[in-house]
Amino acid sequence: MKILNTKTRRKIISLIFIFAFMFNTLVYGNNRNPSRKNLEDMIDDVAVKRAIPSVLLKSIARVESVYSQFNSDGSPKTNGSSIGLMQVNNRYGGYNSEKLKYDILYNIEAGADVLLNKWSTSSYNSVSSVGNMDPNVLENWYFALWAYNGWSSGNNPNTYGRGRTYQQLIYDTAEIEYGEKINNIDFSYLPKSGKPSRSLTVPTPAYTNSANIVLYEKGDYVMTDGIRGKYHLRDCPAGKYIYEINVMKLGTIIDGPVLQNGYYWYKVCMDGNMEGWIERNWLTRTGDEGHGKYVFDDISFNWARKIIMDLYSEGVIAQASSFNPDCAATKEEFFTFLGRVLENNEVNIPGTNNEENVMNFVDAAEIHPWAVEHIQRVKKLGLLEDYGGELDPLNSLSRKEAAKIIENLFGENKEFDGFDICTTFSDLTQLSQEEIDAVKSAYTNGIMSAKEPGNFCPYDCLTRAEAAALTAKINNKIKEWK
Repeated sequence: MKILNTKTRRKIISLIFIFAFMFNTLVYGNNRNPSRKNLEDMIDDVAVKRAIPSVLLKSIARVESVYSQFNSDGSPKTNGSSIGLMQVNNRYGGYNSEKLKYDILYNIEAGADVLLNKWSTSSYNSVSSVGNMDPNVLENWYFALWAYNGWSSGNNPNTYGRGRTYQQLIYDTAEIEYGEKINNIDFSYLPKSGKPSRSLTVPTPAYTNSANIVLYEKGDYVMTDGIRGKYHLRDCPAGKYIYEINVMKLGTIIDGPVLQNGYYWYKVCMDGNMEGWIERNWLTRTGDEGHGKYVFDDISFNWARKIIMDLYSEGVIAQASSFNPDCAATKEEFFTFLGRVLENNEVNIPGTNNEENVMNFVDAAEIHPWAVEHIQRVKKLGLLEDYGGELDPLNSLSRKEAAKIIENLFGENKEFDGFDICTTFSDLTQLSQEEIDAVKSAYTNGIMSAKEPGNFCPYDCLTRAEAAALTAKINNKIKEWK
């Protein structure tokens, strides 16, 4: 029996072709690779969450796809069953193929998951391992990188020469493009050809480099996170499963970290009574007992997170969805922080509270409305006299400028009259004597210190996290001063 007549079938077929054409136009026509910088930032974010060395994950993307998720025509970049930016091999269907093709963040997460799986095979002696398998040591990832490309004899440096191995490509990329030198293992431990024994443990090289993995603290609020559908709590680090838990499960860290079998483990309490150990890699920090849930969505892994939250609780920093801690702080932002601190502490400097010509900057119109009253307060107290008639409020604030403002506020520390600040910092020779004196004041008053060993870095701009840290120190100093 014919359910559809010929004319109807033709209409349906035509609609199918039209839909397919529109779908392909939408999919392939609009898919463009983000800039390399944007992709690197995305990889950095995933690496921090997953406790993976960021330089390795970025180098894998560079070697695998030259930072391309899509071809020039907008089609997904594939090579056989390997897909996208991280060239994730989905031959056995462990991931969602469509998301691997079109969702860049998902592809990065899958690449991180693959690397962690390879790391696990090394740490649990399914393939060879390096040293104590501390993931915070870049050199310990040698065999995990080998396995990412397939646990094949072709990546034995004794067979074809080390320059032709996959792991050496990663090392070279890390050094050339990211300035991260990773030292090779001692190849004499490897067989002359073929794959090394699964039970082989090669010593960690004498000279190592830190991966700077972010670790958590007792009392941190955490959430299970990742592309896996379920996770497990164990009775001890790397022990037996005792609970199965879902993604986005909230908990509090009550012990750890403990390094075991290549992972940092934390004991967490979930639902008030369910306790067990889980790998750091599947936990995202969301807050802590001292500050509650973080109101900013981008400070969980930042060194200044508690400082930022302290200033938020005092009303120095206003609530927003993001804080952007690694972005450069503008002058108006820092002066706003400072103005609120001065207001909270009711600071008045005798003889400087001049109501006239408070905002006589030629570029005062550039100041955002939310910053005006705070900059007025800072200006009234005579802290911006060095700017003359132009503030340049939207430009970034250099460290030497911050030092001058600190000197204007606290003055010279008389306890250090005979102290030569140039013996502490070797990079002040290009500064004027007035600027050198400002650096000395900021240093001896305990507000600013070296940015790198032996250097003050006077021309470097403050990040928003650094601006918050300076603001907190100023706040504490004023409270002591009062």
